[in-house]
Amino acid sequence: MYKKILPLLLFTAIAFTGKGQANMPLDRDFLLPYQSSFNSTSCNVFTSIMPYDAQKTQQALSHDTLTSYKDLIFNGSPMFSVGSFNANIFPLAGGSGGYDVYGKSTTYDYSGGLHIDGKLGNKFSFSGSYLAGVVYGPSFMDSIIERYKVVPGLGYAYGSPQTGYSYQYWDGYLSYNLTNNFNFQIGKGKQFLGDGYRSLFLSDVSTSYPYFKITATFSKIEFVSLFTMMQDAETTTGLTANFYTKYSSFHYLTWNVSHRLNISLFEAITYDGDSGKYVRGPDPGYLNPILFYQAYNYNIGDPDKSNLGAAFKLKVAKKEQFYGQLLIDEFKLQNVIHHTEWWGNKQGVQLGFKAFDLFSIKNLSFQTEVDYVRPYTYTARDPLQNYSNFNQPLGDPEGANFIESASFLTYYHKNFLIQASAVCYYYGADSAHTDYGQNIFINYNRHPYDYGNYVGQGIPTYINTFCLKTDFIISPKMSLKAELAIYECFEDINGTYYSYPYITLGVRTSLGNLYNDFR
Repeated sequence: MYKKILPLLLFTAIAFTGKGQANMPLDRDFLLPYQSSFNSTSCNVFTSIMPYDAQKTQQALSHDTLTSYKDLIFNGSPMFSVGSFNANIFPLAGGSGGYDVYGKSTTYDYSGGLHIDGKLGNKFSFSGSYLAGVVYGPSFMDSIIERYKVVPGLGYAYGSPQTGYSYQYWDGYLSYNLTNNFNFQIGKGKQFLGDGYRSLFLSDVSTSYPYFKITATFSKIEFVSLFTMMQDAETTTGLTANFYTKYSSFHYLTWNVSHRLNISLFEAITYDGDSGKYVRGPDPGYLNPILFYQAYNYNIGDPDKSNLGAAFKLKVAKKEQFYGQLLIDEFKLQNVIHHTEWWGNKQGVQLGFKAFDLFSIKNLSFQTEVDYVRPYTYTARDPLQNYSNFNQPLGDPEGANFIESASFLTYYHKNFLIQASAVCYYYGADSAHTDYGQNIFINYNRHPYDYGNYVGQGIPTYINTFCLKTDFIISPKMSLKAELAIYECFEDINGTYYSYPYITLGVRTSLGNLYNDFR
């Protein structure tokens, strides 16, 4: 494996012929002041590829009057500057306390680490973060951790509900441009493809993973070729030596057809690299940076997991837009036409709406979307090839066999942000002995019926998570904020009703979007 990755490192090291690139934070709260401008009809930013390229987005916004958070710690200049070398280094720290009304217990979490970033002239940029922490969370968070064996989005969970769960997380990258049109980036981190709260293509739900990314931009077209090395920790006890390796390759082509319409195409291949019985390693056939993977997969006997998709964004007014995604895992057209509900017709659909400066109130935004994913989507004949990383889905965190709605009303003023949200799921859970298609980590050959499969089959489960939070942004550079949040989670599992009220207050450094509104 390392022999094949080494040429990539050498190639990137000699490509010092252009300007550097830095990633903007993959955090919705810190990106909020930019979103109205990014999504206006006068802006050509490719909003469905995240993390954003800071240099490109700043150039696109240079003509706008942009309101942003004031940094109360950094004054805008680098902490260290020697000639053409500029760098920042600062601690990462956070802590919060809360009360779980359902469990009648106090909760807490604390973390600490270090971050460094910088540039060498106009040719090269880099960033790296390390964070370790402990979570003693509410009962509904424990259920998530116990199911996936990970602290969501952060890493393997060591410990128990009684002692708390510890984790370690790190990410980083080296980035440079071969020309003004080509950027190369290698590192360990997260990616997000889409304009929604969720992504059916590639989301930031799981923890970080090693990747090599090529981005080509030509006027109104941007193309991303992404190669990743991911892990499966489903059968381990937390020893990294026992994690199984898997690989995924992605292509994403997005085209700003006009100042109102964007169309995108997506494809992905996932295959096992180390099953514990044999080592396959990265397949050179999937390292090609050009569409299409399907032809190669077909030529070698179709052994690997493939997904295709298409997306759109339509700006219907100056600051309002519709967006959506269509994911095709597998299907037979005849069964779709005749509505046989064949188990192998595995698709997902997303449709959403965004509005900025709602009711002409500056900085008030609204977003709502619906996601629908059929049973057995993202599953594979070999569980190691399922569409996941580190025991969490790469798409929607609920897996498959669900319909979901997510809505957000957000307002910010200066460094304050307030948000009301509602995320509601209906899905069919698997029973102890029957795979109804919700758990993507199960071999899809265990499906009990060939026909008559529908969304919601299995144990009927409703999950509604409501949240009201207010943030005070202390430092955008450090992704540091103080937060007060009130959660109310309602569960209805086959007629049995649960309620989980929870309140938390703390100061934390954010390393990205973290999700707790799923099971």
